[in-house]
Amino acid sequence: MSELPFPLITIEGSPQNRGIQYGNQCKELIRNTVDFYRSAFKTGSGLDWDQSLEKAMEFVSYIEEYDAEIMEELRGIAEGARCSLGDILAINIRSELLFLLSTQQKLDLPSCTAMAAMPEATADRLTFLAQNWDWYDQTRAQCIILKIKQPGRPTIIQLVEAGLIAKTGMNSAGIGMCTNSLVCDNWRVGVPFHVILRGILNADSMAAAVGAVTKAYRASAGNYMIGHTDGVALNIEAAPETMNFIYPESGTIVHTNHFLVNNPDIKDLIPAMWPYSITRNLRASTLVAAARDNIDLEAIKRVLRDHFDKPLSICTHVDRDLLPDSKAQTNASIVLNLSRQELYIAKGPPCEHSFVNIEYTWD
Repeated sequence: MSELPFPLITIEGSPQNRGIQYGNQCKELIRNTVDFYRSAFKTGSGLDWDQSLEKAMEFVSYIEEYDAEIMEELRGIAEGARCSLGDILAINIRSELLFLLSTQQKLDLPSCTAMAAMPEATADRLTFLAQNWDWYDQTRAQCIILKIKQPGRPTIIQLVEAGLIAKTGMNSAGIGMCTNSLVCDNWRVGVPFHVILRGILNADSMAAAVGAVTKAYRASAGNYMIGHTDGVALNIEAAPETMNFIYPESGTIVHTNHFLVNNPDIKDLIPAMWPYSITRNLRASTLVAAARDNIDLEAIKRVLRDHFDKPLSICTHVDRDLLPDSKAQTNASIVLNLSRQELYIAKGPPCEHSFVNIEYTWD
């Protein structure tokens, strides 16, 4: 059996008990996550930790209204990790605190290339979702593979930073999800990005997964690529007050970090901040189109390892010319074979590490 790229943690039971188990098992890693974002918020948004905690607590009522179980799990994580609730909320609202409270937008971080391939585009008529997760290189050491068994809801397996409730993953109802950061010129206190990610993974149907985005009083922008084991996928570019829907073309979807649909109600800040989102999207779209009808696991791996325009390539490497606080890389590369419910993860950058088939059961 291959060595796991990240620790595999299982939690189960009631929402509070799940959170306590999570906090207990990952106490040190969660505290490291908190310590990292304590510094990152100061650099990226100019917020000291007390300000971050005060702002994070404003989101509590919106999370509770969206899904009370998620809020209970967050409280449990804080209890188990022996952190304050504000600490755990702040790291789960990191996208809002980093991207949306900064007036100068100091961050210069590549951030994710995602793709979907439907049966009509794949060699064996399978359904895949995949992405590279590009982020601060310091955060890779805090990552875990988290399996969540929750009574009355689908079991989830996903890759997360320790202490966060959701990121890329899939569930026992056949739902899979990849995601990209988006940034537009408005935000509000509401349902945070990572809470919506968990809402998608809690869903027991494709319609419920889409509704987890469309029904939410969204705090910020985000891109949600959602697939189903039966060969269906779509992409939702969501701003706080409006959204765009992208459907597969010739059985594929590719997305990076800018809005692909021209919507006059959305002012996209990414092209000026991160122009490499445009080149990554162009390159990934070209590679996926070239492989169409023959897309398989190996073809997807080749796309995720591509180095066009390195270091700001699909497989992202640390740019030595950037300031230390902006150094990023592909921390993990994830492939979801939804047809076979298989999860492959490479500790990133994926050109330096093999993809490991994560062995798990839904039981």
